[in-house]
Amino acid sequence: MSHVKRVMITMPNTSWFGKRLWVVPPYTLGILAAVVDQQRFEVEALDPHLGNLSLEQSLQKILDFAPDVVALTCMSLEYAQSFHALARAIKERAPGITLLLGGVYVTTSVDLAMRDRVADYGVMGEGEHRFPLILDMLDRGETDFSQFDGIAYWEQERLQVNAPVAYVKPLDAVPFPDYEKMRLKEYFNVNNSFGNVMNARYEPYVLTSTSRGCPYDCIYCSTHSIDGSKVRLRSAENVLQEIDILYNDYGVKEILFLDDNLIINRKRFKQILQGLIDRDYDLWWKSLNLATFLLTEDMLEMMKAAKTYQLILPIESGNQYVLDHVLKKPLDLKKVPPLVKKGKELGFEISADFIIGSPGETWDQIRDTCTFADEMDVDMVSFHIATPLPKTEMYTRAMEMGALPDNFDFGDTNFFGFGRGAIATDEFQPQDLHMLRALEWDRINFKTPERRARFAKMSGISLEELAKWRKNTIRNLGLYFPNAEGKDYTDGAKKPAIPKNGLLDKNGRFMQVVNA
Repeated sequence: MSHVKRVMITMPNTSWFGKRLWVVPPYTLGILAAVVDQQRFEVEALDPHLGNLSLEQSLQKILDFAPDVVALTCMSLEYAQSFHALARAIKERAPGITLLLGGVYVTTSVDLAMRDRVADYGVMGEGEHRFPLILDMLDRGETDFSQFDGIAYWEQERLQVNAPVAYVKPLDAVPFPDYEKMRLKEYFNVNNSFGNVMNARYEPYVLTSTSRGCPYDCIYCSTHSIDGSKVRLRSAENVLQEIDILYNDYGVKEILFLDDNLIINRKRFKQILQGLIDRDYDLWWKSLNLATFLLTEDMLEMMKAAKTYQLILPIESGNQYVLDHVLKKPLDLKKVPPLVKKGKELGFEISADFIIGSPGETWDQIRDTCTFADEMDVDMVSFHIATPLPKTEMYTRAMEMGALPDNFDFGDTNFFGFGRGAIATDEFQPQDLHMLRALEWDRINFKTPERRARFAKMSGISLEELAKWRKNTIRNLGLYFPNAEGKDYTDGAKKPAIPKNGLLDKNGRFMQVVNA
């Protein structure tokens, strides 16, 4: 094609196939809109979560815009089904559109993302670098991408994959999101109840990220294949400049930091904190993934002064052997209780995340994790079943152990979601983990009225909503999303018939979800 005029940037709605609806300001769409030359191209960003658009409604909005190019992004393998459904619909209704696929899903699973041969190009790695270059080439009628890194396309019967080589450096070169194109103000009265820590206490709120890459070797994480193993940081000045714009121009009251390594460079982190303290804005914030092993008590004191209100701690295991030799996470568990104690003294709400069911983990070690989580006595505990993601050591190890089913396929959405297990060993089966996760989540978080109240507050829901959530979560063995499609059996809806063959089948709807 040549002479590109209109460009649509969009994503699928995560709730289309019965999964959780996430309505958050679309940071990725804003960044991609910002890197396009809008003097040269007319750009529109569409987030189907806003208004909870159906597949057909989303498609119609795309067609009404009449784009020459559609850039479709997906941030998780878990939502690949929705991603492919929208891609197919676009090409079926408007085959002349050039369709670009991108995001984490394409970067980690390009063969899978491209195997239905719907898209024209798959873009791997950082779109801020590649997207404007691809648009420029398409506009000039160039279609030879043989020397272009981070792109995949079909050449007759062969998928040509040019692996990504270049990374954006420095990160300060990336523009701030185009807040107007991402329609930021329309998210000001929208929040994610039942979203555990993925909700904001103060509105309006935004998401941002200050770093990319990770030097650590945790076996469950795919960051190395997405952003590389070398950490790249935005400067403290750049981060604070974005905060100034968000607060002064948009009246933002809370910021959720998405990156894994916000605190990896202590000097930079303290500069950001001091900048927030000096500004003394009516602005609150939290990091969704604090590296617990890097936290110190003096950091917690500065964070409190800088108006954070929650600590979200990815502990991952309550057994030191598992951390050291199974998960390869550089955390000394002896460090956790003093940090939690200090956090409580400072008045923080505290959440802790754990992974259960990793290949090489024993049942007793999993029980150690449950005991440790209980003894922490924090406001919220979440258990995630080990999920082997593409290009991770966990997947390689599970395959070598023969711990995955013969029909395991990254393209089968029944195997994905952190409440659903696929790994089976002599120590445990997936159904054991499903049961344990649901029951321990309930036992630990809700054993007293005080704990129930603390959990409800962090989740942004009432005690009545919490009671309903608990019932359905137990009945569905952890696979229940209050704002997703499906029956709510606490309101008297007729339950499915109970098959007779096995423990999981006694939880009828759970088997319906697994078997799609």
